[in-house]
Amino acid sequence: MTVEVPNTDQLRVVGVGCGEPKKSMGWFHLQQMLGDPRLKFDAVVEPWFLGAGKEAPGSEAFAKFCEEMRAKHPDVLLCSSTEELPMLRGPDDPPVLAVIAGRTCDAPKLFRGMCERGVSHIYLEKPGAESAADLEDLALLAREQGVAVVVGYNKNVSDYVQGALAQLEGMEDMSPTVVLEHNNAFDTDEDLLSFVRGPGAEGLVHNMCCHELALAATLFGVTRQRVHAVVLEPDESELFELVAPKEDWRRVAYRLLLRDVEGSQQLPLAHRLPELRFVANRSGGNFSQVRVTAQGQEERCFRLPSPEQEIEVRAAQAEGPEVRPYFFQQATDYQRLRGGFAQHILEGLPGTPPGVVDLRGAVETLRLADMIAHALRECHQAGEPWLYPIPQTA
Repeated sequence: MTVEVPNTDQLRVVGVGCGEPKKSMGWFHLQQMLGDPRLKFDAVVEPWFLGAGKEAPGSEAFAKFCEEMRAKHPDVLLCSSTEELPMLRGPDDPPVLAVIAGRTCDAPKLFRGMCERGVSHIYLEKPGAESAADLEDLALLAREQGVAVVVGYNKNVSDYVQGALAQLEGMEDMSPTVVLEHNNAFDTDEDLLSFVRGPGAEGLVHNMCCHELALAATLFGVTRQRVHAVVLEPDESELFELVAPKEDWRRVAYRLLLRDVEGSQQLPLAHRLPELRFVANRSGGNFSQVRVTAQGQEERCFRLPSPEQEIEVRAAQAEGPEVRPYFFQQATDYQRLRGGFAQHILEGLPGTPPGVVDLRGAVETLRLADMIAHALRECHQAGEPWLYPIPQTA
């Protein structure tokens, strides 16, 4: 049975995956969206705290969140699964957006469940699945059902990345080098272990480096076929133990050595670089940056947050010290990415907005992540020369 949809200028939304308040990305999305007058919430689906995790750590904070939701938004359905939702729209009804921000391992099931409920658009928190093969299955389903999907790689719309690209285009014939760097601010092992055993369980490469790999795939023209070697930098890399014998990177630095592209002179300089360097550190601070260098020139750093944004971030952290710091750092970009998608839908435009990462770009990002995660393990086990060759595929 199809829900009767009123004639309205608001976009109907279902939030899927709230998680623990102040700790989970889904909660942060909800906080931003509930203050957006363009959006009308139909439901919030929370599989863990409304299901098997009713007594789990964080459940008291979530119960308080539910009380506030029922008081302020009494018409919003709170449920534990997509199966509890009604059919959200028929073929001729206005669009409905699902914002999916559950655990990565749960994302494919939640994605399929929302497609079954008839949504027209999905914002899928990155990386969207645990492997490229799983994400390709979701891309096929989206094509079959005509669902437009944006994947939550917010750095693609960030000012600091656009500034670095503009700088790079002015460096033709200078043989520039580029470093894509991402730092988090987990100050204690306890905080870090809590994260990597929960929301970040897919590992540093898939959970953290995937942001920079999305930039590489969509803005620097990097594909699996272009990578001819992965080089680990051991002095800048460190593993730590999760549950023996499982390990993950606390910090890692590596380079991708890249093959030339046929007809590359017609491409932007960013697509013609012979290599890209990546740096990621779970405890390196609350910032990301792109570093651009050319021989004989001073290094230029394009940073998130900017000095002006850093003042705002620190003020927000002082008001909400229990909230994960990187939520504040990336708040503007998430608003721009997700809000831009909502506006795109409200204006009746097809597909996804320009410049965002769609499922095609997200699949290539996960292909790179799958390959690099394996290559880094092999480099670490083999030792010198810390290089893992990638055979060229057809």
